[in-house]
Amino acid sequence: MSASAVIRRNKRRKTRKFSALFSVVLLSAFFSIAASANAQQLGASLYIAPPAENPQAGSNFTLTIKTDSLAQPINAVKGVLGYNKDKLEIINVSKIGSIFNLWIEEPQFSNVDGKLRFAGGVPKPGFVGNGGTVLLVIFKAKLAGTASLVWEKGEVLAADGVGTNILTNLQNLDFNIEERSAPPPQSRQDTKTIDGMTAIIFLLFIALVLIAANYVITKFAIRYHDMKFHHHGDTHSEEKPDDAHHNNVV
Repeated sequence: MSASAVIRRNKRRKTRKFSALFSVVLLSAFFSIAASANAQQLGASLYIAPPAENPQAGSNFTLTIKTDSLAQPINAVKGVLGYNKDKLEIINVSKIGSIFNLWIEEPQFSNVDGKLRFAGGVPKPGFVGNGGTVLLVIFKAKLAGTASLVWEKGEVLAADGVGTNILTNLQNLDFNIEERSAPPPQSRQDTKTIDGMTAIIFLLFIALVLIAANYVITKFAIRYHDMKFHHHGDTHSEEKPDDAHHNNVV
């Protein structure tokens, strides 16, 4: 075999090796991307459901922490949630309706630090589904403005025997706190009703005063009349014996 033929054969071998290596790298990248997309799809979420309407400053309202795991059962969740301590204050945390009934770390909060911590679990077979309730958090809106709930830490553990963290979506929440609305103005009909009742009460008071005054005046007049006429009657009765004695002397 000539030297040129050997060189061409070696080049063909190198080309086939390079092509095979490139194919392996390309397939590995494809499967890696596919696996990542599949993991994203099969992962779990931890989030706060937004309020039905914006709360007003000074009012209390409830937010729900929820989790989703549509393909793989989960048996534990952990979280550290931060909030604006100048805008929000936690009044209470409730486990009513929670899908978790084993609490490794009871929910605890600090309005000084603006943080809520919790760690809960559920026995086998775990939870699979959408919108599972983790906790109910009762807040007080302190000031108007934008309030933020930001996850500082979050884990959703699979019920796979080793506690694999399958959390792929950790959602924060921003919402507005509105100014306290003024109470509705009193209707003109209500004002007329109140004015009418006030007038009736005033007239009744005047009537009572007049009745009392009439009673006092009448009583005083009768007493004055009795004192005057009874006094004159007594004087005449005392003079009659003197006249008779005078007649006898004459």
